[in-house]
Amino acid sequence: MRRRWCLAEADKDQAARLESDLHISPLLAHLLSGRGFADTAAADAFLRARLSEQLRSPMLFRDMPRACERLAKALSRGECIGVHGDYDVDGISGSAVLVRYFRALGQEPVVHIPHRMKEGYGLKDIGVRALAEQGAKVMITVDCGGVSHAEIELAGRLGMDVIVCDHHQVSDTPLPAHAVLNPIEKGCGFPFTGLCGAGLAFYLAAGLRMHLRETGASQLPDLKSLLELVALGTIADVVPVVEENRVLVKHGLAQIENSKSPGMIALKAVSGVTRVSSGAIGFRLAPRLNAGGRLDDARRSLDLLTTEDRATADRLAVVLDDENKARQRIEREAVDEAVAEIEARGGIGERHSIVLASEDWHPGVVGIVAARMVDRYHRPSVMIAVDAQSATGRGSARSIPGVNLHAALAECEELMIGFGGHPMAAGMTIDASKVADLAERLDVVLARVTPDEALIPERRIDAELSLADVSEATLADLERMEPFGPSNPEPVFLDREVRVRSRRVVGGTHLKLYLESRGRSLAAIAFGMADREVAVGDSIDILYRPRMSEWGGERTLEVELRDFR
Repeated sequence: MRRRWCLAEADKDQAARLESDLHISPLLAHLLSGRGFADTAAADAFLRARLSEQLRSPMLFRDMPRACERLAKALSRGECIGVHGDYDVDGISGSAVLVRYFRALGQEPVVHIPHRMKEGYGLKDIGVRALAEQGAKVMITVDCGGVSHAEIELAGRLGMDVIVCDHHQVSDTPLPAHAVLNPIEKGCGFPFTGLCGAGLAFYLAAGLRMHLRETGASQLPDLKSLLELVALGTIADVVPVVEENRVLVKHGLAQIENSKSPGMIALKAVSGVTRVSSGAIGFRLAPRLNAGGRLDDARRSLDLLTTEDRATADRLAVVLDDENKARQRIEREAVDEAVAEIEARGGIGERHSIVLASEDWHPGVVGIVAARMVDRYHRPSVMIAVDAQSATGRGSARSIPGVNLHAALAECEELMIGFGGHPMAAGMTIDASKVADLAERLDVVLARVTPDEALIPERRIDAELSLADVSEATLADLERMEPFGPSNPEPVFLDREVRVRSRRVVGGTHLKLYLESRGRSLAAIAFGMADREVAVGDSIDILYRPRMSEWGGERTLEVELRDFR
């Protein structure tokens, strides 16, 4: 696939000022300038990411005082508190934040995590009734409820006050809830809009702690251990890792590294995680937590994150690991089938989107399959699992940068039973007979609104840096920019006219190269690029990330190729 290589521009004067004021390397100063840090104080705050200084007050949320007053009243009266989460990692980890905090306050909440296949996404009557039947007088939604008027009204009729913690959608009309904490809601009051469900749950816990302290409570439980859960939800939900999220994730990673939670210890062990990073969450921890909700019951993932018993944690971690292996197999089969269907049609051609459906696909993996199609073809993709008995499809959609898929689907709303989501991802329910119509309508809409350049994937380059200048000091500079994620991606460097000294295929799909630049040779690994044409003696331009490889107790500096030409 052709890609646009785009070299970021850094202001030399700004970079020099950052280097001098912050006593940092020229490379780090260049990277910060290229990412828009013109102000020394802002750059310093970014690098330090201090909990005590850089988290805004929970009380900035317009409805936070009302939410905290109601929860404090419930605690003082001994009223049952209910938590309604979601079945993905964000909803699970956010629910775990509240379970662990209320438990520390001496109140054991009741929890409902919806079953993906039986209930579907979001707040539903069945979950509301389940919490009411268990005696809940207050219901907190985590990662759902943002447009659930009917369900919130039902909760009120069943005697529950509702506190909504959601970040997906904003209702055009006010929700009939006691309090709403949604950072994208107009008038919400909180200036950072990027919090996920787990982040909102943490802010609710922090607000409650402030309220209890101000009303005379003492010896309140600390919030710091909960940051490990916030880091899980924030990374897994692919929200921007800047401002509050950067601080929460940075300190959350440290908590995971030294966690005392039996569930986290067991999860790290079964996942083979020895060094905790954003990548370790995204590729190892989160998929196992997601596996339960994708194939069966997400409640096991919540139980893992909240159990206080090591034996229970070990058992649940093994179960989730097994389910993740099953998920990987089901996913591979669905991806292979989707690719085969696209190629049988002659590839993407002039189309602006991909919409496919199958009765053989599991509804729990279609979101991952859609993401794989985006990676492979760089087109907004909708994958739909059709239930043959009801002739109804449950679909998941993923978009590409610069394309608001949710807005495009809104123009096709009459073809679907229901849909929801945000610009980069969405879900829907659809009659199987309408899938072909959706494919054509969506493509027409996207052809009208999609800029031509958006269909060519971009490789952002942070700086030109010769392999000859890469060192452990380079890695130390990059480490100061962690954690990486959306809006703060891991830096990518460009080196020109690099000589290929050796080439071999490893693992069937990867390239192992030795490259020489200005007299310095380094090993390079190019994942998934075994089919790329490159020969010994070729001179190539490369995009790469430096890294430390560990093998047999030896640490060796090498580079990971992101692209070459």
